Amino acid sequence: MKIGLLTVGTEILLGDTLNTNLSSLGNILYNSGFTLSTELTVSDDEVEITDGFKYVESKNDVIIICGGLGPTEDDITKEVISKYLNLELILDNKHVSWMEERWKSRGLIMPETNIKQALIPDGFKKLINTKGTAPGLHLETDDKNLFILPGPPNEFIPLVRDEVVPFLESTYKGNTKDYQFILFYNQAESHLASEINKFKPKDIDLAYLASKGIIKLRYDKNSLSKQDYEKFLIDIKNNFGDDILAFENVDISSILFELLKSNNLKITTVESITGGSIASKLTQNSGISNNFISGDIVYTSLAKSKLLNVDLDTDDWEELSIELCFASLKKYDSNISISILGEAGPITSSQYPVGKIFIAISNNDKTQVTEHKLNGNRSEIIERASNKAIWELIKFIKSLY
Repeated sequence: MKIGLLTVGTEILLGDTLNTNLSSLGNILYNSGFTLSTELTVSDDEVEITDGFKYVESKNDVIIICGGLGPTEDDITKEVISKYLNLELILDNKHVSWMEERWKSRGLIMPETNIKQALIPDGFKKLINTKGTAPGLHLETDDKNLFILPGPPNEFIPLVRDEVVPFLESTYKGNTKDYQFILFYNQAESHLASEINKFKPKDIDLAYLASKGIIKLRYDKNSLSKQDYEKFLIDIKNNFGDDILAFENVDISSILFELLKSNNLKITTVESITGGSIASKLTQNSGISNNFISGDIVYTSLAKSKLLNVDLDTDDWEELSIELCFASLKKYDSNISISILGEAGPITSSQYPVGKIFIAISNNDKTQVTEHKLNGNRSEIIERASNKAIWELIKFIKSLY
């Protein structure tokens, strides 16, 4: 059984809107034992929607169409699909009344344009949308299942979880793949692949997913015998032990959080080049308030001098990063502190080249400063610098315990 997604939205093709529904759907389906096989995005155009539907429908057993169910004139998905399938659109008066009451509860009168959202293609089952006014739709035939769902993620995702997935689970057998992940840092993708090729099992299904210094190795555990699986993990540890972040698909900040939590450490951050990105990543973890005291952004020389009472009589960023780290430890009485300085570009404002960063970490008893040269544009350097800093923190804490 194959599942395909057809996304309708000119705004996505223009780059105005990010298609987060694609990644969310893929993740939800995978966690439910299914895999998305096809994805196509088309504009709000009748010919494009029709051709896109023909393509996705020809390759899949389950077709999910997302977007184009709103009340405006450019929302034409339902009308186009009904026309192609030669189905009449029937007004659901109960849904009209429900929408009117919804608007009335907000002290508003429903615009006439919203009535089109109550038009249901003949033969389709209406799926209740608790987050918006456009219902989801489901058509079941002898060999195909078609779902038409609203595009806003806060409407699309609940309908997938509450309607689509339960139907799939009751109708189809899930796939037999068991994807596992190994996260690496400090490795070039080509080098990593070359080294793993020397000992990987013959039939293993591998994929390398690289992003801002972090490489995720995805493999299908079910493609291996128990003996090959165990040997593969041993070989991975023996060859890359120091560069392995985790044997699961987690965010790098959650790995740091678990180390802080398990060792009862309270951390402070002092950021210049990363502009608060390290602190932001940390605070994505629920419960971090027990371990994260404060994050200072000291972007200018004046901020560095006044906020932490550091005397800026040096142009040596290695020395300055250490001073900032010590100042943060003293100011907040934290167990551990990290400071990061650097040049994000595109033009350097110091004696250092674009991409040069300095990371200082201290717990008073032990202090280290590392220097790195990162590549990429401004946003890429900032993201890589944040990940590099978190990686250095992880290694530092592991060296203590």
